[in-house]
Amino acid sequence: MSGDSRWSEVWELARKRAVAFLDCRQEIPCNPCELVCRKGAIVVEKDICSPPSCRPELCDGCGRCVAYCPGMAVFLLDRREGGGKARVTLPYEMAHLPRVGEEVWVTDGEGKELGRGRVVEVRSVGAHAPTVLLTVEVPEDRALKVRAARIRIESSEEPEEVIGYREPDYCLCRCEEVTDSRLRELLPMGFRTPAALRRFSRVGLGYCQGKFCHENLAQILAEGTGLSVEDAGLIRVRPPVRPVKLSRLGGGNGRDNEL
Repeated sequence: MSGDSRWSEVWELARKRAVAFLDCRQEIPCNPCELVCRKGAIVVEKDICSPPSCRPELCDGCGRCVAYCPGMAVFLLDRREGGGKARVTLPYEMAHLPRVGEEVWVTDGEGKELGRGRVVEVRSVGAHAPTVLLTVEVPEDRALKVRAARIRIESSEEPEEVIGYREPDYCLCRCEEVTDSRLRELLPMGFRTPAALRRFSRVGLGYCQGKFCHENLAQILAEGTGLSVEDAGLIRVRPPVRPVKLSRLGGGNGRDNEL
């Protein structure tokens, strides 16, 4: 196997079908991948802050987990092509959608370029899915290292329309599904702080507590109010930062009902 030994079973199963593999490095309360998996292949085993695990033998390669992971940490591997090539399906959220057959630069998790890949499919798993799935063909020995694709636009041609894909309103807070336009609609009502917008719209009140959206929220607030980003401020994270049991808050042993 070429790559991390954590995915040895995925590597073998990928000879027969596309299989999901996870590279989640965040210990935050988050489990959309588990919730959208219709086969029960993805499980958060301990508590909601634990990184999820995947049972690849149950995975059917539908790609829903890839599209719905807020951290863009789920991918599909498909080795059926053979000939030293493999296909990796990546989450893709850039405005320019590449064409099938186009060459892209693929990178690892640190942004280091691994070489070129060829786009073989661009699709959506549904009209409300927040992310497009980009499948690229790469050398097999690099497949498990690929985490993203970079597009170098060299023409003004419009990208191809993706079947089943509808240009989304940018989903700023993916945990609570609060869109960019929704927040901009609220600004004329007089909201001038992240806290006020948070209470009214629920932006930043989801699993990640604003970890992924607080900077974009500050930017929108600054644009709508004329404040600087620094003056607009960021969402304040309030304790508890991890889910705790009610019995612990009351001085018990933590074995009773969970918060």
